[in-house]
Amino acid sequence: MKMKILGLLTVLGLLLTGCSQNEGNETLKIGTTEGIYAQVVDKALVPALKEQGYKVEIVKYGDLIEPNTELAEGEIDANLFQQNIYLTQFNEEYDLSIMPLSEVPSVGLGLYSNSITSIDDIPNGALITIPNDELGTARALHFLEQQGLLALDPNANAFDVNEQQIENNPKNLQIQPVLTSQLIASLASGDLAVIPDNYIIVNEMELEDALAEEELNEELKYVLAVKEEDSNKEFAEALKEAVQSKIFKKVIKDEFQGFGE
Repeated sequence: MKMKILGLLTVLGLLLTGCSQNEGNETLKIGTTEGIYAQVVDKALVPALKEQGYKVEIVKYGDLIEPNTELAEGEIDANLFQQNIYLTQFNEEYDLSIMPLSEVPSVGLGLYSNSITSIDDIPNGALITIPNDELGTARALHFLEQQGLLALDPNANAFDVNEQQIENNPKNLQIQPVLTSQLIASLASGDLAVIPDNYIIVNEMELEDALAEEELNEELKYVLAVKEEDSNKEFAEALKEAVQSKIFKKVIKDEFQGFGE
């Protein structure tokens, strides 16, 4: 009888061990867009999932619509490219049930200069370039407000505020929106620039050189997303474990300057 019990315990142990790994070598399709998050998926998420026994197919999209519509249609299993605020608005507009499964290291903004080393040293009339897209402009202005450089109309919509709604500008800063791709080049002619982390990393600059870094609220954080009905499936748990794994975190630290920490 003792031998039978030991035998059953051994079989049960093997079954439980198998539950923590993907023994069937299931292939996960993960959608993303060109840029830093495609690199994060490829260099950090894929190795962490392979460690759990999964194969991964990366599906890259050229727009910000298909990664969600194809996820909703079951063409892919998850996606990584968007912020909470975008996902919320997308679900409302398209009547979908896609949910954030896990937050991931998130691209913030930094204030950079080739000549100024402290916010206290910013001169009157300094030229500051900021992203010219609607959300980028709003974020940059709120970021500058966080640093005490200006004050915005408190009644303005948080995510579409622009330079016309600056109520107090004690240093008479010149705020100039430009294409995000031109922000780094603008440092040659301007005094400062508000630049997203991903542009700093891709251009092999140092995040630690920022005079200040943006404090991200929950709406602006990037997420790994799945269909709500899939959120408790085994592969979803594997995705969450992958983002929290030592492999994932080491790659973010070693190859992406630990952005979002």
